[in-house]
Amino acid sequence: MKYQHLVSLALAAALLLTGCGGTQSSPSTAADQSSDSSRSTPGAAAQAAQTDRITDQYTLEKNVSGVWGEEAVQCISVHVPQLECDSPDAAYINDELNTIYAADFREFENSEEAGQPGGEYPQIGVGWDDWWYGDCVSLVVRSRYGGTAPWRYSGWCFDFATGRQITTAEMLQRMGLDPDEVQQQVQRQAMQTFDREMAQGAYYEGLRLGGELSQMRMDTLEYNELENLCLLLPEQDQLVLRGKYSCEEGWQQLDMELSLPPTDTPVLTDTYDGVQVQLEGTQATITLSPTPKTDQWGDIGIRVEQEHSYPILGAYNEYVDVCIGEQEDGFFRPVVYLLTKDGVVEYVDVLRCLMFGNAMVCQDPIYFANNGVALELCGSEVNLRRADGSVLELAPLSAEWSAQEILYSVTGSYNYTSETGWNWMDLGSDGSAQLGVQDNSRIYRGDAAYLGVVPEGVVLGIAADEELEFVAAFKNDQYNENLTLTMIAGQNPFAEGETQLQMTRSYG
Repeated sequence: MKYQHLVSLALAAALLLTGCGGTQSSPSTAADQSSDSSRSTPGAAAQAAQTDRITDQYTLEKNVSGVWGEEAVQCISVHVPQLECDSPDAAYINDELNTIYAADFREFENSEEAGQPGGEYPQIGVGWDDWWYGDCVSLVVRSRYGGTAPWRYSGWCFDFATGRQITTAEMLQRMGLDPDEVQQQVQRQAMQTFDREMAQGAYYEGLRLGGELSQMRMDTLEYNELENLCLLLPEQDQLVLRGKYSCEEGWQQLDMELSLPPTDTPVLTDTYDGVQVQLEGTQATITLSPTPKTDQWGDIGIRVEQEHSYPILGAYNEYVDVCIGEQEDGFFRPVVYLLTKDGVVEYVDVLRCLMFGNAMVCQDPIYFANNGVALELCGSEVNLRRADGSVLELAPLSAEWSAQEILYSVTGSYNYTSETGWNWMDLGSDGSAQLGVQDNSRIYRGDAAYLGVVPEGVVLGIAADEELEFVAAFKNDQYNENLTLTMIAGQNPFAEGETQLQMTRSYG
């Protein structure tokens, strides 16, 4: 299902009976220093209906000194909402809101008033906004527990017509949008924002070598899953999803407006000695063909006997140029370079991807290969032409850029029990990998290489001994101590035919 123009969403909403015609902000909107300033204005009847459906279940307005050890006077402004509905789902949400937001402030109910109400004091507390689409509401609650801390946002979606809590994905479906397409667009926007900040100066070498960079990229992808986002309708023709992205200073708020895909998407292609790349919108592929150059790979056990196309995984940006060249080590090692609309270079090391499985994964951007306007082939290598006229050689950068430790969140020892017996895996930060399958009937030792990140997790290519080679995405659940393995290419060594399984962390 393709995106429908968002103006039509408002027109459709206007046809619904109750709560239609726009958005209604809560009484605490004025206290939100970061809230959207522009709102559509509902009709009087609709506004009254919306106001009656959500009220404050707990309020506290007071200027207090000594808040949680802070001597300065701070303005406490707490408005905890409740849904005026007698359904079990509404009761559950109301209890959850009370537990999360009201309990922390009850200790200040009897505190002595300090200063004058309305003074210019740092503000802590809770506020909320409601964003309506017919009988469905997206309730967004903000909280701050330090006078200078950024606001934190959480959201709940609820359908008053049925009395049911609904997911963000279900809310989007009511608007005529495809949640899968929205998810892809949101994660692409989040990653582009992350990469843009790194390229503008936040990146430093230790982030990459220690694995923190890939961890931050993975965290950004994981957080911006639909279930974690708040849905806002600041205008009748505008739909925004509020997420955040990871950086060295902590999490930063990110508001992502949904947009229609361009109708005139350019097609970017390049060909170099049996390697062809094609980029069209969000679709990107690398095709390998047998040639004298690719025949060289037979010496290391890689054979290209017929034409085969691979999707490029882990590519989230919008690209304006593509060029294929070689590394400078004397062996045929083609690299596909991608130039983003922000002027930053990404790349796919084709031979490295083949050596660690059978998947083409876009490596993390080379953040100081920036301000680019074009990619140029010079002999067998690719250079970046910059806006100031300077030229940057890319082969030395891509040759060293992949070097980094495995993410700390997925390293360690893990167990998995299947019908065929006990299995285990050890992943070291230095890239060492050991696996035991079927009650240790076979033990493999080899290497794990970081290839990139995808929504399913961090992508590792594992090559152990001579017969074991596979590519999988790994994501750690820090609360349940589970490691989810999602197969991308090759044979699952722990459970034949399974595409996904969970392993349990071992401390023995």
